[in-house]
Amino acid sequence: MRLSVGGRLAMVSLGVVVLVAGVLAALMSVQLSDSGQRQAEQVTRSVAETLAHEPDVAALVRAQDSATLQPMVAAILSDADLSFVTIMTPDGIRLTHPDPSQIGQPYIGSREEALAGATYTEVYEGTLGPSVRTIAPVRAGGADDGEIVGLVSVGVTLGAVQADLAARVPLIVAAAAGIVGIGILGALYVRRSARRVTGSYTPRELARLVESYETVLHSLREGLVVTDSDGRIVLYNDEAADLLGLPPATQGQTSLDPRETDMDAALAEAIATGRRMVEETVATGDRVLLVNQEEARDLTGRRAPERGRVMTLRDRSELQALLGELEGVRTLTDTLRSQTHEHGNRLHALLALLELGRVDDARQLIAASTEDRQDLADRIVSGNDGAVVVALLLGKLDEAAEHGVALDLDVEEPTPALPLAPAEAVTVVGNLVDNAMDAATAGPDPRWVRVSLTRRGPDVAIEVSDSGPGFDPTLADPFAFGASTKPAAAPGGRGVGLALVRDIVSAHGGTLHVTDAPTTVRVVLPAPVEAVPA
Repeated sequence: MRLSVGGRLAMVSLGVVVLVAGVLAALMSVQLSDSGQRQAEQVTRSVAETLAHEPDVAALVRAQDSATLQPMVAAILSDADLSFVTIMTPDGIRLTHPDPSQIGQPYIGSREEALAGATYTEVYEGTLGPSVRTIAPVRAGGADDGEIVGLVSVGVTLGAVQADLAARVPLIVAAAAGIVGIGILGALYVRRSARRVTGSYTPRELARLVESYETVLHSLREGLVVTDSDGRIVLYNDEAADLLGLPPATQGQTSLDPRETDMDAALAEAIATGRRMVEETVATGDRVLLVNQEEARDLTGRRAPERGRVMTLRDRSELQALLGELEGVRTLTDTLRSQTHEHGNRLHALLALLELGRVDDARQLIAASTEDRQDLADRIVSGNDGAVVVALLLGKLDEAAEHGVALDLDVEEPTPALPLAPAEAVTVVGNLVDNAMDAATAGPDPRWVRVSLTRRGPDVAIEVSDSGPGFDPTLADPFAFGASTKPAAAPGGRGVGLALVRDIVSAHGGTLHVTDAPTTVRVVLPAPVEAVPA
């Protein structure tokens, strides 16, 4: 039979209630039976001692006057809840009995203790069946120290005790039925409550579901964080623990305050407040994460904010590095192409001047071509720390000339060392200059771009200004991935370069600002920490 978790819990709880009700009914029956027997012992002892201390009874016993004793005993039986009152001689010959035919017959039962002067109670099977009986000595004159002239036995049959108990059975049955009824209501409530949580799954199906859930959760290569309605982290997987620096993920739920962990403060605040996040880029440590956070949903797909929030994390560091390298290669390729084009134009011009015999003009052309870049070329040859950036800017001079843009370079000497890998430095500087030249080319004359690379205290600043019209005001974030005003088929793709600049700068703890009139992008990077000699 296919029973859900709720159904099984209901059956177990109902079975427990029925078992408890049965045990209670049995205990009540035993207790009542024991109570009836004790009560019978008290009654028989009380009546036996009363008759034993009655002087008239002692005189009649001494006279063995059965004719007088039998009616007296019959009256006592009719008034008291007793089965028999037997008065006998010390030799055990009955003087009274509920069955007159037993008068004159020997008493069946023990008499030794009574003959010794003690009153005692026993359970014995006589002519009326098993009974609780009390035997007391009858002394002359009813005195405590008088001569024992006879014995009196007062008893109640066990059948009578059981009959009295049977009258109370309906009460016991009603109490047990009431307990079972309450148990049925409780079982129905348990079933309904369990179904709200486990649905109609059987224990086997639920175990398989949990096993699959744990397998998927810890196998995901995407970080997953689940928070409750109070903003506390209650569940996360191995990838999230690695990306956020959380303790190793364990089976089951936990409870962590994100503000008390070592993760990025802004990200911890976003998790704690449950702020909605859609494809947001967050730099934490040396990683760049793509973060999404939404309200939890129920089984029907409806939003259920009372159940908390669900956050997914994707590590974009490797992708960013690859895109950065690709952008760097593209930038260098464009620069080399421009240099090749410009170098070819100058060689053709020099060849024509030399063929015409205009040596002085050729000499002036050579001097003019090298005058504005000799300083930068010397820095490359001298092995300056910023040789890669200087070489890139040197190549950009020819690319700017090809686009009809005047490129003005202001590079502090010695060249400030950027705290970036060579590929990252090419990506940042190359994309900023390329974007400025594209903007200047689209603007009116005079077209110009100014690049400044200077120190600002312990930091290094890169400023790129242009004569272009500025960023499109319709773009909420010009540095977001995919944000671009270029055509979809534009060389180099759309909305990638500036987004990579932002991610690289953020990953290295730098800042990025944009101002207008003229459009200026300013990047400030912390100066690299120099190694201290051992």
